[in-house]
Amino acid sequence: MNRKWLLAGVVIVLSIVAVAALFLTRRKPPAASIRPAPASPVSAPAPAPAAAEVTVSGQIEAANVVNVPAPVDGTIDELMVNAGDVVIESQLLARVKNPKLASAETAAQSEADRQRNRISGLESAVISARLEVSRTEADQTRIKQELEKADKEYQRQDSMYRQGITPRVVYERAQQEYNAYKADSDRLAEVAKDAANRVSSLTDELQTARTDLDQKKGAVDQAHAESGSGDVRSPAEGIVVARCCQVGESVTAGSTNLFQIAGDLTQLQVAASADAATIDRIHPGQMAAIEIPSVSATLEGKVREVKPDQVIIEFTRPNQGVRPGMTARAKIKLS
Repeated sequence: MNRKWLLAGVVIVLSIVAVAALFLTRRKPPAASIRPAPASPVSAPAPAPAAAEVTVSGQIEAANVVNVPAPVDGTIDELMVNAGDVVIESQLLARVKNPKLASAETAAQSEADRQRNRISGLESAVISARLEVSRTEADQTRIKQELEKADKEYQRQDSMYRQGITPRVVYERAQQEYNAYKADSDRLAEVAKDAANRVSSLTDELQTARTDLDQKKGAVDQAHAESGSGDVRSPAEGIVVARCCQVGESVTAGSTNLFQIAGDLTQLQVAASADAATIDRIHPGQMAAIEIPSVSATLEGKVREVKPDQVIIEFTRPNQGVRPGMTARAKIKLS
């Protein structure tokens, strides 16, 4: 009896244990609290990479330019060349007229002209005087012959009259003829002497006038040279890249540059303007591709100088078709 109750108690205990175990295995564990994940910081978008090149535009100019100043004060009288013209050394480019120098040249030329007119008159006078001498000498020769004849006749009639052979009237006629020819001979001698003296005097005066003319011609040459100092000539062979003035404008010696001439067209450069942000990215030595629309060419270049608002790019391989004044666009490779 006791053994039955013991077995029944064991069975009951085992049943309770099994039920408890079953309950525990089926029970859901409590839900874990869910915490929101911390928000990751949002980063700013990365800046776009800087461009590998910048483009600037400008004008082609000569690296070496010769200024041609006004040689004298005055006004521009003539202009012979324009910008873009090719010139050779000593070619006349312009004339500057200085009123004082021009007036001095005019006065010197007038003096020389008056002296030439005076010489012309003296030369005519000398010729007339010499002709007078020639006529007088011819008359003297004729009168001398007549006088010799009259003298012989007079001497013959005088002898015959003394002998009582010839009438007195014949003797007196022979005497009168002789005296007349003698008077003519004496008169012509004085005329010839005066004519010779006049020739001599005029010749001396002419010689002096010619010497004076030489001096006045020298003054004209000097005045012309001084006036010609207003001639503006090219100091070298090249191309005119700039001309400052027009005919009639006033200029000052030494301070007014009338022309700019590029002497060496193999040394050209591009002067390009750029803003401050672009300038900060450019430095000497950077390579560039220079595009020149007017000649449809792209040439190599290199940055030579950087100024606050300008970039100077020199050509590394010049082209004969490129000339100062052309527009160019340079793409500078940034390093």
